[in-house]
Amino acid sequence: MSERHVLITGAGMVGTSTARELLAEGWRVTLVDRSMPSAYVREVLGDEALDEGRVALIEVDLTDQDARAAAVQGLRVDAVVHTAALIAARAQRDVLETLSVNVEVPLWLAGWAHSAGATRFVSISSWSVFSETQPGPITEDSPLMTHFTSYYIASKLAAEHLLSAYAASSGLQVVAIRPTVVYGYGPNLGGSVGSAAIEAQVLRGVRGESIELPANIISTTELVYAGDVGRAVAAAVTAPMDGAFTWHTIGSQETTTIDELAATLREVFPGVEVTVGSGSEFSVVPPKQSAPTDLAETLRTLGIPVPLRRLEGLQRFADELRQADALAAEAVR
Repeated sequence: MSERHVLITGAGMVGTSTARELLAEGWRVTLVDRSMPSAYVREVLGDEALDEGRVALIEVDLTDQDARAAAVQGLRVDAVVHTAALIAARAQRDVLETLSVNVEVPLWLAGWAHSAGATRFVSISSWSVFSETQPGPITEDSPLMTHFTSYYIASKLAAEHLLSAYAASSGLQVVAIRPTVVYGYGPNLGGSVGSAAIEAQVLRGVRGESIELPANIISTTELVYAGDVGRAVAAAVTAPMDGAFTWHTIGSQETTTIDELAATLREVFPGVEVTVGSGSEFSVVPPKQSAPTDLAETLRTLGIPVPLRRLEGLQRFADELRQADALAAEAVR
């Protein structure tokens, strides 16, 4: 059997976590980003994978029609994973740019994937497409948002609907993955304010410095560790599916408030002072969801283990930052 090849857009924490999972399964990976964080990618995926050619890196702006066509010309792939997007406050700056990045690019990419031989297209959507008013835990069939103030949320749901229509007309199998608020070690190039703020404060804890969480970086929400998202996305590349389009939610099945996050960080970093500050000025209100996810269907269909809860995930995140901090210090010497 020939080596399977996947193209992954976005070299952030979800894209690289997915790449790591698929490399372990024997896939060859082409990673695409508009501003490739090469040192980070090498750190996460390892020197061997890049030096042996099992990972190829392409730096290109996928909104540039001529550049993207040239960058992928001649490539043949078995699957495409699309993680690149503008998020939250970054997406709220310009509705037309958000439309281009979050809707036009995935539609073009799905069309290219089909022409390049792919049979599966996995797109990262968002748990924020669900209505903030839920009758119970969030499942695949929970009510969706119908009125919008966020360009990001509106663009993600629009992309899902259009990809569903494309899947029906083309025969390309499309899976949308709806993660809750993702945290983990990695660049936040898409503009995820909450993830970047959490990383900055966890890094302070790793260094033994006091932590002050901005009061408004999260509302009542659900966090999920990036490694668990990558595992779900990788599984979605090959999991059996009925029909041309489907979707899955991935989270920790545990809601979190800012005070609960602070309490958990005190457990992760005993002896470090952890407080909740007055908050920062953001141009968008953080997603709010009082109902936790119920992942029974996701776990059954994708065949993945139960994701880490908040304490275990933040402990894993802290360990990653310790290693990255040590590597950075070693590089300076």
